[in-house]
Amino acid sequence: MKNLLIAACAFTLLAVSCNEKSTSTQTPEATGETVTTTGKIAYVRIDTLINQYNMYIDLRTAYEEKAQKADTELTNKGRSLERQMRDYQEKIQNGLVTRSQAQSIEEDLTRQQQNFMQHRDKVMGEMAEEEQVMLNQIQYSITEFIKELNKDYQYDLILSTTGSSPILSGNPALDITATVLEGLNKKYAEEKDKAPKNDKKEAAQ
Repeated sequence: MKNLLIAACAFTLLAVSCNEKSTSTQTPEATGETVTTTGKIAYVRIDTLINQYNMYIDLRTAYEEKAQKADTELTNKGRSLERQMRDYQEKIQNGLVTRSQAQSIEEDLTRQQQNFMQHRDKVMGEMAEEEQVMLNQIQYSITEFIKELNKDYQYDLILSTTGSSPILSGNPALDITATVLEGLNKKYAEEKDKAPKNDKKEAAQ
């Protein structure tokens, strides 16, 4: 589960440019201006960043605990239904119930099975939606922070590297992972301290 979440979070490219000219509706060709770039590039080791980002760790822990509870609940309900089915079959084989009773039991079991399947689909859908929201929160938090950070650093391009990244080698001096991670965790800690107590309890669940 942990590796799947990291893989889903590891978006492959973060291109951030804070040059005001890039937001202009007029192209250099249209204005006749010559645009120069510094070629200032940095990269972030996204796997390392996510693994050590406290917001991701907290959200992932809460999600996995909830997913485990949901899985246990579904497993228990499924086993209970299986036991009832076996009990019903044994009664039929041993002639312990009338046809009318057998029909009534079978209808009840069929109804329970349908309810179980609907409940299972609902729970799985809710968990999938919650997981996607969590991943969106992480991605949004990282990208927005990097945009703010780049207002000071003024990189022309910020790349993300992963285990499957096409970037095979990079100058360690261009690696800003530690800087981004420190800033993210500091900002997250401040937001947690400011959050109402109820919000903190919900985040911990």
